[in-house]
Amino acid sequence: MAFEFGQFNEFSDSVTCADPIIAAAAKAINLGPWTGKFYEAMVAPEVAFDTKEFEIYTRSKTSRDGVIGSAWAATGATGLSMTAAACKGLTKGHVLLVGAEVVIVSGVNRTANTIDVLARGGAGTTAAQHAAGAAYKVIGFAGADTDLKDVEGMHETTAKYTNYVQTVFEIIDWTKHGTLKRKGLTDAQATAQLIKEAEVRVAEMLATMSVNGYKAAANINGGRFMSAGLIQQLTDTNGGARAPLTYNVAGTLTEAKLLAAIKQCFDAGGNPNTIWVNPTCKGYVNTFNIANSSLALQANKEDHTAGGQYITHVDYEGNILAVRVDRDMPGDGIAVVNQGLCKKGWLTDDGLRMMDEPAASSRETRKSLQGSVGFAIEGVGSEHILLTGITGGPTERVYKTASAN
Repeated sequence: MAFEFGQFNEFSDSVTCADPIIAAAAKAINLGPWTGKFYEAMVAPEVAFDTKEFEIYTRSKTSRDGVIGSAWAATGATGLSMTAAACKGLTKGHVLLVGAEVVIVSGVNRTANTIDVLARGGAGTTAAQHAAGAAYKVIGFAGADTDLKDVEGMHETTAKYTNYVQTVFEIIDWTKHGTLKRKGLTDAQATAQLIKEAEVRVAEMLATMSVNGYKAAANINGGRFMSAGLIQQLTDTNGGARAPLTYNVAGTLTEAKLLAAIKQCFDAGGNPNTIWVNPTCKGYVNTFNIANSSLALQANKEDHTAGGQYITHVDYEGNILAVRVDRDMPGDGIAVVNQGLCKKGWLTDDGLRMMDEPAASSRETRKSLQGSVGFAIEGVGSEHILLTGITGGPTERVYKTASAN
């Protein structure tokens, strides 16, 4: 597939669309099987960037479920220890399942981080001791007519993340008796060749920026803006204002660890649909038995080799996630993302275009490819998770076999 050099089908600013050179040459750019795939998969933002600084807003998703604080004794219905995060999502009437015990919340103290319950061992269950950090699940709401005045509302919060657009230049410079002209190319042929080569370089730059770019404001970066790409946006806590999801593999990547990371993302309320890996990590994933269709090889005495199975999708509890390769992904990391929330956009009236530049003399020709682009990863903290700390993985797949009839 040719590299989508600009966004001519998504933006209509006059500068970008009016340049037929870029529009035509974009169709001829091919960077190979693994370059620019994440950039290509990014979608346009709802609103085009009209300033070099833009903001990404993410609403929190507070889970009702959680863990208790200190240990609970088997008796006692008041002052039961909870975590601050747990108290945030609970109010009078919530029904909790802690282990095998059911309790109904009758009051929440968010200063002391404790709850009161109507009674221990509700709904015919047995009151029991629960260890510190024991998990609980909100399984319903049981309110009485007189409770409504005491039930507290809950509000999610908005986290703001500031990013910037980054200006890209690629200079094309040649002289009347340049090398290409001496080799017999016409002026038009030489121009086309140099432009195509420059466009490949810009395409490669855009590809790596979308994954590995760091953000910086002009006032602290020598007057130059930089835009954060995927990896920084999936790890940046924004000064503690948000909590990106990460999973530390801490060594060898296994099928169980990948599934645990995917589960963590779904448990946070996300809906990931794509797994991004570099070619090396793709080799590890290919050894897993988590493809969305089972593979059974017939055991036959005439068979000497088997294999050739590459995992293109992972089936997690009925949710199908595409596995895609991009060479700019880090070797020690894997990104599990909701692809529809990964966006790229060109600054209004500063889309990618070809411009004539001043030359030193009439015997020189000078052009530039230029434009300002920014990246926005929405839903950080719930919709995406970054696996880190990968040092290796399996290299051979264990196949299921079935005896031949």
